[in-house]
Amino acid sequence: MSQAIRPLLTADEYLAVERTAETKSEYHDGQMFAMAGGTAAHAELAANFIGELRALTKRGPCRIYSSDMRIAIPGDRSFVYPDVSGLCGEPQFRDDTRDVLLNPSFVVEVLSPSTEAYDRGRKLAIYMLVPSIVEIVLVSQDQVRVDKYTRQPEGIWRFDVIAGREARARFESLGCEIALADFFDGVELAPLPPAPARS
Repeated sequence: MSQAIRPLLTADEYLAVERTAETKSEYHDGQMFAMAGGTAAHAELAANFIGELRALTKRGPCRIYSSDMRIAIPGDRSFVYPDVSGLCGEPQFRDDTRDVLLNPSFVVEVLSPSTEAYDRGRKLAIYMLVPSIVEIVLVSQDQVRVDKYTRQPEGIWRFDVIAGREARARFESLGCEIALADFFDGVELAPLPPAPARS
């Protein structure tokens, strides 16, 4: 017996469904994908990033958004929800609803075991397609560490690992620098996964 093929959604159809849905779904090439819930550490890390970045930029032209803000990929092929995003300057939205941002300068993803492969793979590649994005930050839940991708003037991405409570992460797009101790303050980190057994 053949399986029915679900028809692909247009970007406008996706947004019409998503804007009235009780749960979040991302959109890729005509299909919707439900998002998994996060842990307490995930929520705390995202909140800490928003709080610290907002405190440093609130008197300037910068805007910091929570995970409720969708990001559109050029061509409307994908709509995704970063844990944190923002920019300095005037935001550009897809339409008058103002819930789909077109020009973020940075995005932050808090990694979790269920989504890490996706965040480091397909989602990272999607973010790199957005011309306005200068920085992509991936935050660990099991150690005080962030992995940072920074777009260079020639278009090449530089990769930096920033680790330890004394280390500082600089956000070039916001013109500020924060100690990792502040980002991870009060967060109970998940235990590190066991090292693979040697044969």
